[in-house]
Amino acid sequence: MLDVLLPPPPRDSGWESDDLDMYDLPDHVELIYGALELMMSPQRTWHHLIIRRLANALESVAEPQWQIEQEMTVRINRKNRPEPDLLLVKPSMEYTPATKWFYPEDVGLAVEVESPESETRDQELKPAIYALGRIPYYLRVSEGEGFVPIMHLYKLVDGKYQLVSEHEGRLVMDEPVKIDVEIKAR
Repeated sequence: MLDVLLPPPPRDSGWESDDLDMYDLPDHVELIYGALELMMSPQRTWHHLIIRRLANALESVAEPQWQIEQEMTVRINRKNRPEPDLLLVKPSMEYTPATKWFYPEDVGLAVEVESPESETRDQELKPAIYALGRIPYYLRVSEGEGFVPIMHLYKLVDGKYQLVSEHEGRLVMDEPVKIDVEIKAR
């Protein structure tokens, strides 16, 4: 078992977005409603394969309007800085190779690939936070029968995500990029 000692919050009101850059925190720490969330559960090969295949597929259609980023945080507000598995972001002169986070207005799509440990967060908590940042699209990928990825694409409408499409083993979108491609874990 791995023990990680996190420092106490720097103020009574908890952690804030800028604190993540000012403290020596472990990799893959998210700020969720002022609390630090540390991703410590071991991931399965399925999770990594799906992320890699989604990133490759999106990258093939994204440029030059978009770029794909993996495991980077989005500064939603003072109390929320989540780390999606993948992001579709606008290339900007403001961002450099040293960039650690993105503004939500530069994100066109946030992607979460569910694991058993993250299921509730990815289905309930994360969409609410991404909606606060007005990220136009949210893609949640769950594991179906026989390791088939199920793509749940949501569009932000009046401040809430509405399901736009659901496909087994296929990534199908018209916005923010047009794509129709098979995604398999095997």
